[in-house]
Amino acid sequence: MSFGFEQIAFLLTAVLTVAAALAMVFSRQVFHAILLMIAVFAGVATLYVLLGVSFMAGMQLFIYVGGVSVLAVIAIMVTRGFMGSDRPRPARTTYGAAIVAGSVFLGLAWLILRVPWPTAPLVAASENDLALLGQVLVSRSGFVVPFELSSLLLFVVLLGALYIARER
Repeated sequence: MSFGFEQIAFLLTAVLTVAAALAMVFSRQVFHAILLMIAVFAGVATLYVLLGVSFMAGMQLFIYVGGVSVLAVIAIMVTRGFMGSDRPRPARTTYGAAIVAGSVFLGLAWLILRVPWPTAPLVAASENDLALLGQVLVSRSGFVVPFELSSLLLFVVLLGALYIARER
């Protein structure tokens, strides 16, 4: 079994992304965990590029790396004492969370191994699927109202987070 460049790049990116995710979970400092989260999001975007789904890679970069990560960094930086919050966690909650996470992982792994996954695409992709998605998102008969409401909701959440962080 020989591996081509794409397979090696995919496996290397996947290993680095999982390593960054594990380091994020086990990080004791919130700011470092957020920086590792940005690395995980960028790794997922790279995986999308390697799979040939450039639209999803762009959305991953814009929404998660550009939006969620920046929001998390700003929320941490506007709160007081973000660098000195290295308090040890109670052992009771750490072990309980590890048991729940391990159970979920084993359940999902069992499910993934049991499903007969198709090897060929179920539906052929059309040439203008990106243009069709854009039309559906912004047309009056499509999803323009939920699309705009979700952006408004994210804006209100950002303002609320800044207000709560500023009061303390």
